Amino acid sequence: MVLKMWVMSFRPHTVKKNKPGPWFLVSMFFAALTIGSCAAFPGMVQNPDPQQTQSPITPTAIPSSPTPAPEIDLLSLNLIPGQAPDSWQVIGRLINKAEFPLGGISVTVTLFGAEGVELDKATVPAIPASFLPDEEALFALDFAGALAVVDTTAEIYAERIPRVRRVQGEIQNTTWQINSEGDTVILGQITSAGISQAKLRDLAVLMLDENQEPMGYAHLVASTTHIPPRESSPFIALANGGFEPDDLVFFLDMVVDTSPPEPDLQFLEPPALQFTDQGMPFFLGSIHNPSSDWVWASGLLILENEDEMVGIAPITPPLPIQPGGIHSFTIQQFWGISPEILASEDAMRTLNAHASVEGVAPLAADETVSLLELSISQYEALGSIVFLRGVITNPDNTLIRQPSIYVTARNEEGLILSAGWGSPAELLEAGEAVDFELSLLLPREADPAMLEYDVIAFGLDAN
Repeated sequence: MVLKMWVMSFRPHTVKKNKPGPWFLVSMFFAALTIGSCAAFPGMVQNPDPQQTQSPITPTAIPSSPTPAPEIDLLSLNLIPGQAPDSWQVIGRLINKAEFPLGGISVTVTLFGAEGVELDKATVPAIPASFLPDEEALFALDFAGALAVVDTTAEIYAERIPRVRRVQGEIQNTTWQINSEGDTVILGQITSAGISQAKLRDLAVLMLDENQEPMGYAHLVASTTHIPPRESSPFIALANGGFEPDDLVFFLDMVVDTSPPEPDLQFLEPPALQFTDQGMPFFLGSIHNPSSDWVWASGLLILENEDEMVGIAPITPPLPIQPGGIHSFTIQQFWGISPEILASEDAMRTLNAHASVEGVAPLAADETVSLLELSISQYEALGSIVFLRGVITNPDNTLIRQPSIYVTARNEEGLILSAGWGSPAELLEAGEAVDFELSLLLPREADPAMLEYDVIAFGLDAN
């Protein structure tokens, strides 16, 4: 593995006041279906104190179609208007009616207009992507555009697998709220009911209205990957748009953890609460990788008030941490916490913070971390917020995945006061450049002009 480094350190000399401007199918066998609509089953997990409101959207009936193959039955298929203008959502539920486990479950949905004209097509894996006999799975897709949909078809693909080592999970203490961006945040806890360590692969939430009709879905944002037996882990799920669901139905993909133990990661500095000069809260901490491997890291910060979880924040560095490396981070976004608490310094200080970090996986043997060329074109400081703008360039002849920028700010004693990162693109072709913009929060009484900024650009060699 070759690590090519381009590192830039600079100290600002002026402070400007301007505002910052496929699934893959293994062909053992498959079932391909053209499906009609069915009524959704009642919710399996109810949201505490649900609000009884009429769904703002009405499901569109899907025309009847031939009887599906016996291995997988479609319990429901709904086409509903999306939250964004000129958009649609397709939400469906499957059940395994075979006498053996099925895996590699994916669904291709096609939208048709008048006279059978194909309007759009997309493929998505089901959650869970493998299931035992009589287990259910959810699939959901979003389509954009002013589409005059007349018909919808769904093709379901599956393969027979030897077994699924499922761990049953219990969903507890669920709450939901609409955040400041107008999206629906669902918080809760997953408890592993098995006797073996569990590995959480994915989670999805189907939201039902008072008539038990689908009104939207939420996807997993963050949770602990490895859950010991009989223990619990908090989770966050997010639905794009504001909903007031009457019922929540959870679909868990959790199996016995048979993978080798991941390298241990640890907090060199646990997340500590900071405030800017304007009273904006954030947490600052650092992760140490003591192993000899590059390790993907994942962590959670839990905020509690008298043993009740009131907020949660993921810690998700964009690329793995190098052997022996230290990765500083800040947490600026908190899911589930009320705006009233965020606006009160006293209220934030009364919360109990608990943090955890784990190694999710080592860097694959055929992957290489490459540091990219970068240039800083603009530096601005507005109060306690520093804005950096510049360009990342791929100097090599290989395709780079997830090009990212990572910045730390140090005082004259070398103490890190802030850190942040961002990924301005998914891919960066050989010789290609991409603009980036990154903001950092500085703690109270920190002078932006007296700090030193270390800026690094890097990505994964996709070849």
